Amino acid sequence: MLLGPLTIAANAQNPDPGSQQNQGPGPGPGGPPEQYRASDGSVWINTDIITIMANDGFPMLHFWYTSDDNGTRAKFMISYAAIIEFKDLNSDGAFQSDERLYFAPLAAYDWTLTTGAVEDNGTTTEVWLKYTKGGVRSGGMMPGAPMHGMPDNGSVERFEDVTLQIWAHIYLTDYSGNVTDEHGVKVNFTVAGGSELKMDIEIGNFPFSSETSGVAIQTILRENEASGNHDQFRHRFQTRERLRNVNMTSDMNWSTGGGNESMFERMNSTDVQCIQFVDDVLDVAQGFFSWVDQAVITLPGGATEAVNVTASYVPMGMGLAVYLAYPNFDNGTLFHDPSIGLYESGAPTETPPIDVPVVLVIGLLAAVAIAAVVLRRRQ
Repeated sequence: MLLGPLTIAANAQNPDPGSQQNQGPGPGPGGPPEQYRASDGSVWINTDIITIMANDGFPMLHFWYTSDDNGTRAKFMISYAAIIEFKDLNSDGAFQSDERLYFAPLAAYDWTLTTGAVEDNGTTTEVWLKYTKGGVRSGGMMPGAPMHGMPDNGSVERFEDVTLQIWAHIYLTDYSGNVTDEHGVKVNFTVAGGSELKMDIEIGNFPFSSETSGVAIQTILRENEASGNHDQFRHRFQTRERLRNVNMTSDMNWSTGGGNESMFERMNSTDVQCIQFVDDVLDVAQGFFSWVDQAVITLPGGATEAVNVTASYVPMGMGLAVYLAYPNFDNGTLFHDPSIGLYESGAPTETPPIDVPVVLVIGLLAAVAIAAVVLRRRQ
């Protein structure tokens, strides 16, 4: 009876000794964002809240709390894994794998990673990094890229001339943005300063095979990249949808057949949709992947039009695949705004839990029980 409610929730942290390499300089509390490039080519961004490490050869970003030593307790990842042309057979606006026409893994192309900063009167108000897609990569797929979960390497040459750029910004203070076309402002949104990385996706020169097909970008999310004890600090994904909140983890796999992707049910009260990374022990949301549910198409000739962005998702056994789907933009260019970030209020405590052996706890409880019996007999 004494042991029934007992929960052992403490394990010592043993971070990988090699995980500390390339640790960047940390700014002071409330300081401006800082950025540097490590010897391996990766780009590091630091604020007092978030640290971001961007892979040099492929659009992949790891992010964690700056106060959490190299993400020993909570580290998350996003990568842009594939570009897809699809035919919306069920007319829901979202991508399902049985609607795929052509695809190409983005690790099959060369990528250039550039950086920059914006200053105002000597104070850094923004730092940015930009991934720019090139041609087909010599030597095949980029090593270390996450699996895209599709049957083969697809139509790499077909998408060779597609232009794709992912331009990511982090700001000193909150940033107010909007989605605007030639008819006016369609969406207003706010980017949290110092804790959110806003990304501008630009796609152009796409070889549509029909006037009714659409484009999807596959992203892979991982909620449990921490270098410490994964069992103790287990995280999960949680969707924030209109009629449901779905919980899942990377080891789940719903993608065993075609068309298993679930359409994301957008919230009516906001234009920014969200999937959260939740601490499963404390039931606290710590990180997120979000996107504005409107994008802008610039057509040949310069006319602009705001269009709906529809999302779908499926856990693949090694991460959550999220597909951002866009309508046909026929020789034009598409712009869209997703983000990654952390909730400052969800930062893990700086002191790691103490390792309390189970045997010791059981022994202490047994001693208390025996003492209680002896005392009762004496009375």
